[in-house]
Amino acid sequence: MGAREAARVAVLLTLLTFVLAGKKVSVKEVVFDSAVSDIQWLGEDQRTVITQTTKGRLYRSTNGGETWNDITDFFKVDVPGSSPQPFIAESITKSPADPNTILVSGNKKTNFISSTRGSSWKKLRQRSQIHTVIFHKTRPTWLLLSTWTSTCNKKKETNAAPEPAEDGGGPCNHMLYLSKDLGKTFSLAQNYVVQFSWGDPAMNQQDRIYFTHFRKKTGDQPKLYIWSSDVDFAYMDAEGRNWGSPITMVALGNKFLVSHKFIFVAKVKDVAAQTVMLMVSADGGRTFNSAQLPTEIDEKSYTVLDTSEGLVMLHVNHGAKEARVGNVYISDDKGYRFTLSLPNNVRGTNGDCEFDKVLSLEGVYMANYKETKSSDTSGGVDDKTKEAAAESDALEEEAKAGTEVDKRRAPKSKAKEESVIRTVISFDKGGAWSYLKPPRVDSTGKQIECPVDKCWLHLHGITNFHNYAPFYSTENAIGIIMGTGNVGTSLRFEPDQTNTYLSRNGGLTWIEAHKGAFIYEYGDHGGLVVMADDVRKTKLVVFSWNEGQSWYDFELSSMPVEVDNIVTEPNATSTKFLLYGTRGDTGVMYHLDFESLGQPLCKGVWASDSVSSDYETWIPSDGKNTEKCLMGKQVTYTRRKQTSECFNGEKFERPVSRKNCECTQEDFECEVGFTRPVGSTECRFADDGSIKIPLSCARNDHFFANGYRKVVGDTCEGGWQPQQVSVACPAKPMSKGAWSVLGAMGMLAAVLLAVNMLSQNERVKSIFANYGFESFGDVRYANIGSKAPESALDSVGTRFDADFIEGDQDDFDAPQLMNYTNDRDRDRSDRDRDRDDAARRSALDTASEAVPRLAKPPGGRDDEGVDLL
Repeated sequence: MGAREAARVAVLLTLLTFVLAGKKVSVKEVVFDSAVSDIQWLGEDQRTVITQTTKGRLYRSTNGGETWNDITDFFKVDVPGSSPQPFIAESITKSPADPNTILVSGNKKTNFISSTRGSSWKKLRQRSQIHTVIFHKTRPTWLLLSTWTSTCNKKKETNAAPEPAEDGGGPCNHMLYLSKDLGKTFSLAQNYVVQFSWGDPAMNQQDRIYFTHFRKKTGDQPKLYIWSSDVDFAYMDAEGRNWGSPITMVALGNKFLVSHKFIFVAKVKDVAAQTVMLMVSADGGRTFNSAQLPTEIDEKSYTVLDTSEGLVMLHVNHGAKEARVGNVYISDDKGYRFTLSLPNNVRGTNGDCEFDKVLSLEGVYMANYKETKSSDTSGGVDDKTKEAAAESDALEEEAKAGTEVDKRRAPKSKAKEESVIRTVISFDKGGAWSYLKPPRVDSTGKQIECPVDKCWLHLHGITNFHNYAPFYSTENAIGIIMGTGNVGTSLRFEPDQTNTYLSRNGGLTWIEAHKGAFIYEYGDHGGLVVMADDVRKTKLVVFSWNEGQSWYDFELSSMPVEVDNIVTEPNATSTKFLLYGTRGDTGVMYHLDFESLGQPLCKGVWASDSVSSDYETWIPSDGKNTEKCLMGKQVTYTRRKQTSECFNGEKFERPVSRKNCECTQEDFECEVGFTRPVGSTECRFADDGSIKIPLSCARNDHFFANGYRKVVGDTCEGGWQPQQVSVACPAKPMSKGAWSVLGAMGMLAAVLLAVNMLSQNERVKSIFANYGFESFGDVRYANIGSKAPESALDSVGTRFDADFIEGDQDDFDAPQLMNYTNDRDRDRSDRDRDRDDAARRSALDTASEAVPRLAKPPGGRDDEGVDLL
């Protein structure tokens, strides 16, 4: 190999043995120049690995990380008239269309690309520093690449000569290029660009380029620190007629996300108030609908959590005083009509949300939410949660009143806010949430002391990954979830209160796997779990081959290492792992080979549950029904028995069978305008303004509304079916006309009362009194009948209760105020039905696929969600 052999990194290889009944674990160590910052697996067999360190050096392995070569010197930068400059790698990007293609972006405006898994490299003909590169999703040789013009870095150099525009000169702006030959040639797609992305292959838009850009293309481009009225969302087709002429899709669209069949655009609503509205499209951008949220509060920012199961899960920060939380909303199958799923979901400053999908199961999600004093049952928090908050405060006050050690451990003001964070789980795509069931005993077999009605398991999420590993799952480790946290009324942050927990049944029940906080990874389709201390320097690795039933440990080396992460190839089917961390200023990596344990391959996969088979069947459940159904179906998985001492092998294919179940209340989520508390399946009227009060409330004290809707993707049949929910009408305020009539009647009554009082006064009695009949009391009249009255007073009589006002005589000129005839009722119901029909006609049909992994342990996680702010 010549010069390449000379460039090989000086490594320290040690072969350690772990003895367990005569079996050995192989461990090999390599020392790098600094800590590992990125790892990429290449090739169809995932055997080639390229590692980047924090100091910008590159290392390559062709045997899964067992041995390494330093390849940094191959990228020396040639500068005319001087010696070659050292190359510093700044980022590495792998192509999704070709597992053999990878691009390295470096300093000195030098970038290299390889389509041979890194065995040979070619220099890109791009003279500027790369800002972002995105490979095409299906075409191996296509890529988008953006750079800031060279003048952006020279504004402070007043004497610098301007460069020509074709070489990146001119005004400072962000330029987007397209290459169709892996970087040999580039063509300018657009300038003054903010964001860009390829379209969705599922919508046959894989060659479409979506981007946001400044409308005015003069002068220096400002960075989009705040929402701007000068930015639009547009697209071009790489091979279409509109190449070079962008087509605006959403004016004032500042940020966007293409997530499978959905396109989300944050459109500026008010520049002065810095508010935006979310526009959603499910038909490739042909039509956009404004997201219909249950409240009218101006949305400050959005994070799209998931679109993987036919609906949109959206986190919205409403600009509340508590900026570290937001509400989680879930859409119906139309994709833009949202209802509240979980309030006060914990949110990081960078937009990461503690909301995670259990990747191995359909419809199962975990999240952390913060209890607030203003929360009540209508917002999704039950009475037990309030009691738990009070209990947490009481424990804090008790600690402050204790010993000095207790006082030091008592939460401070910031910790007090954190002390009311709780972990919840949903088995129906966020339709209903419940607390995690705590283990009854700890990892040493000791009973866990905790009040039954105020005791749950709480796990740390992604916003705290710098301190503890977040809850974690993979597709091939069916039903296995791990996390670090504590048992109690709420989440604790002290290291001595944090332990590591494991569930092998999709989060239904949990065990304490080990005391302390660990970092973890799965292999062998979940049949192998490997952990290491995540808080303190360690020499030990802990592993289990029976899904946490028993644990074994062995020494890495004689010198402790501060572990950053443990990873395996992306499919998590191998029994080989890479553990990396730091020892002082240097990076260190260990190759762990558990195949050397000599475990045989498991057998009897098609005879599961039999005595001779190493496999059993398992049906995930939420624990609420005997049918063991999730998402309206009973899914039966085949997995290795805990007692079987064998490995599944990389080629293991898991048998799965499905059948539909009868519907239960858990198969339905709340309709818009209704919410359910944590731990309940009853949907209650939220009274948040999202449901318009019907006209029938003018004559009734209640109305009926649809409070439930079937969870998107749920396949249950028959069984429980929701009925309309009776909702109390609001108190009927009096109209202006009623108030005017009542006022007139009051004034008339006052006048009559005054007249009556004055008529009793002797001095003015003559003005009001009627003496007509008394003056003529002796007057005689002619006989009218056989029996005539003797006087005029006798003619009139003494009855004063006669009806002097007859209703019929005034009907002709009385104004008609209200009409409650059947015709009017029919017209009003027809109008309401037409409005509903119009709403249905404007809805969008959606279907989505899997979205990003949400909570990879620190150092190896993918993007969880996209914050549009």
